[in-house]
Amino acid sequence: MWHDVEPTKEVWFDTTVDTFHAQLEAIRRGGYHVIDLAALRAHLEGGAPVPARPLVLTFDDNGHGIYENAFPLLRRYGFPATLFVHTNFVGKTTTKRHNTWPQLVEMAHSGLIDIQSLTANHPPDLRPLSDSDVLHEFTLAQHSIQVHIGARPYAVVYPEDNYDARLARLAARSGYALGFTEDYGNAGDSASLLLVHRYSVLTRFDQALADVAAR
Repeated sequence: MWHDVEPTKEVWFDTTVDTFHAQLEAIRRGGYHVIDLAALRAHLEGGAPVPARPLVLTFDDNGHGIYENAFPLLRRYGFPATLFVHTNFVGKTTTKRHNTWPQLVEMAHSGLIDIQSLTANHPPDLRPLSDSDVLHEFTLAQHSIQVHIGARPYAVVYPEDNYDARLARLAARSGYALGFTEDYGNAGDSASLLLVHRYSVLTRFDQALADVAAR
């Protein structure tokens, strides 16, 4: 899992373009097969086969560098990826610039990029919110992506890795099939489809490749 990709880091959790390029090259040279999120879903839900050394690439927070810097490299390598987007910040600038809906549509129409949910307003911790407020965050994001992208999202990320069993139940109630955390590990070893593991590339890129290669 990446956040933004920039020529030089703007915040500590950015990845530089040079590092990102080197990571994609390591994936290619290592004989890994990048699959899209739909293939992972089919595998987790029904045991659909996946190739050897499968990887799913995901990005959180819709930073502008994903469109400007990461997307061209993903196209060069032919690697699909999923963007988890906080929909009420699309096209806005907070501490970071965020991609616009037309940019997200362009990436989605490329056939490589999948747009999924990071809630509407990215509350740093959904757990203190009421059930109705959590459901609003989940469903408003679904509606916005459906309207702008033309496909209803089936996956959600819990902001800032704050989650519990209640949020997983509410995600399912909202119609999400998959929910993602930042707890590292193989997706197939996750406790449930609403609590799926991911590796953060900031600290565990090499470990992710080694763990996948060892399976």
